[in-house]
Amino acid sequence: MICLDIKVKNGYSNYLNKIFNGIDLFNYVWEINADDFLYSENDKMKGNFFGADVLNAEEFIKCISRESYYMIFSDIKAYPLDKERVEINTLKDFLESSCEIVFLCTDSIYIEFYSKSRKILDKVYNNCKGSNFEKVEFKSVDDVLGRSFIAW
Repeated sequence: MICLDIKVKNGYSNYLNKIFNGIDLFNYVWEINADDFLYSENDKMKGNFFGADVLNAEEFIKCISRESYYMIFSDIKAYPLDKERVEINTLKDFLESSCEIVFLCTDSIYIEFYSKSRKILDKVYNNCKGSNFEKVEFKSVDDVLGRSFIAW
């Protein structure tokens, strides 16, 4: 297995925090390629959820731990510390790169979560099953061969 297809309810939540719960986020540098979220801070609606293109674990955790936000569109890639970041457009790019995790969200409710680690995939699967997400399904390499690794 290489991927989880996840469907979430359309609305405010802290889905990223729920999905990534229990994963050692400190092992990675977080590359933010697309960031379309809404959240409230000091009673004002804001965007620019992550505030940077590359985040360390502390910065990433601070963002995803917000109490509630509306996730519209997102493209996040996680690389082990001190590894080269490269452009990833296809499954082949992902498999040949040092990238360990790809998180794509489109249209607020459709999430693709890729990981080279079965342990991480199992953890995320259990997180989603325990959080009343609408759907969570494992996908094999064959299932995702033609997919783009860029959130549109």
